[in-house]
Amino acid sequence: MRPEEFSKEMWNCWRDISFAYSSLARKMGVDTSELYVVDALWDEGEGLSQRTICERCDMGKQTVSAICKRLGARDFVTAHPSEADKRERIMALTDEGREWWSQPVERMRELEVKAAESITAEEIGVFIKVVEQYAKTFQEEVQR
Repeated sequence: MRPEEFSKEMWNCWRDISFAYSSLARKMGVDTSELYVVDALWDEGEGLSQRTICERCDMGKQTVSAICKRLGARDFVTAHPSEADKRERIMALTDEGREWWSQPVERMRELEVKAAESITAEEIGVFIKVVEQYAKTFQEEVQR
């Protein structure tokens, strides 16, 4: 396979994965971007800064801020100033948010595990190495 064919196939795979996440969110009756933010917060009892959410979800500051406002308006997240930097806001799931989002998050994670189980441990290792190398090289070229 030539590099340009690989690039097209890689893009098609990412598109298909993204479409699958969006389809799952629609089936569960939730917004895809909200699901990503809630998933980022799910295992973080103390919460995360909006900056960290942006990094984990690969979303812009305004997008994450808008999502957090929507989730906050429904009492799914709370916000408080960071201990280290009072200008930074820490977002955390509320009990109501955790209860309401438990089914979509758990279903998404269950499907991720099923998908991973369809690949051998050796294939997973190769996959991760290849994607890491692809991402690293792509990022380096962007920085030039």
